[in-house]
Amino acid sequence: CGTNAIHSDSLGRADIDYDKCVSCGMCLVSCPFGAISDKGQIFQLIQAIKRGDKVCAIVAPAFINQFPGLTAAKLKAALEQLGFCDMVEVAIGADLCAIEEAKDFMREVPDQIPYMGTSCCPSWSVMAKKLFPERADCISMALTPMVLTARMVKRDHPNARVCFIGPCAAKKLEASRRSVRSDVDFVLTFEELMGLFEAKEVDFTALEEGEEPQGATAAGRGFAVSGGVAQAVVEVIHRLDPDREVKVASAQGLAECKKMLMLAKAGKYNGYLLEGMACPGGCVAGAGTLADPAKTAAILAKYKQAADKKEALDSPYEITLSFLHE
Repeated sequence: CGTNAIHSDSLGRADIDYDKCVSCGMCLVSCPFGAISDKGQIFQLIQAIKRGDKVCAIVAPAFINQFPGLTAAKLKAALEQLGFCDMVEVAIGADLCAIEEAKDFMREVPDQIPYMGTSCCPSWSVMAKKLFPERADCISMALTPMVLTARMVKRDHPNARVCFIGPCAAKKLEASRRSVRSDVDFVLTFEELMGLFEAKEVDFTALEEGEEPQGATAAGRGFAVSGGVAQAVVEVIHRLDPDREVKVASAQGLAECKKMLMLAKAGKYNGYLLEGMACPGGCVAGAGTLADPAKTAAILAKYKQAADKKEALDSPYEITLSFLHE
C-alpha cells in the first residue's frame, strides 16, 4: 500500500485505515489471499439495461489488449451484445482535459501557484490533498476525462445513462462524489466487463469488424500510460506559446508520488508540471486490468499511431469545452 493504509489489528487481522486510503486498488491485486474486493455495480447496470434504459459505455484508453481477440473495431459490437446503446472513447475527454490543464498551467504557474499537478488520476489527487492540504490548490481543478466524456454524452443524449468502463477501482470513488454522481451512473472495471462477456457468452471471433473508434487524438489515447498526460499537456502549451519552457516531473506508484510531493513542498519543483499516477506504469496497470502492462503499453503505442489527429488541440470537440462546465 503506497499510503500505508493497511495494518494488522490486535488479533493479527488486516485492517484498512480509511483516513489514509485513497482507493487506488493496489491491495486488490496484491493480497495473497484475494481477501480484499471493491464494491461492484454489475447488478444495478444489468437491471437498468433490462428495464429498457439507454446506457452508453464510455471506455478508458487502456482498453487496448485487455480482451483477447477483441479489437478496437469490434469493441462497440461486443458492448451492444450486452445491451449498451453506444460506445464512446474516454480519450476524447482526455484531449479536453489536456487543453484545460494546459491553459490552467499557463495562467497560474508561477504567478498564483508554485507548481501544478495533473488531475486525471483520482487516487493521486486525493493523496496529494490529504497529505498536503495547504497545497491542495496546486492540483489542477480541470475535470477528469471520465467526467468530461460523460457530460458530452448526456448533453447530446439527455435521457441516456452513462457507464464508465476502465482499469481503475478509484473511479468508483470519483463517480460517487456529489459533483459527479449525476454525470456517471455506473462504473465497471475491465475485469468486471470480462465477467459480463463470459456470462453472456459473447464470441469475439464471431463479431464483424466495425469502424475504428473516431474522434480521439493520439495524445488523448496516451493518457493510459505513465508520462502520457504530461506529454499531452506540454504539447498544448507549446502550440499556444512556442517560446515557453515547461519542466515536467512524473511519478508512478503512490510511494513515488509521495516523494515527489515532498520535494515539491520543499521548493524543488517550482514552475513544474507534476504528473502523478497511482499505478506503476500508469492506467494500463490498474487494479481492474487483465493484461500484462508492458505488452499493453506497446500495443497502445501502435493504437496511438493509428489516430488521424495527433495532438489534443487537433480535437474536433475542443469547441465544446466551455459548454461542459455549464
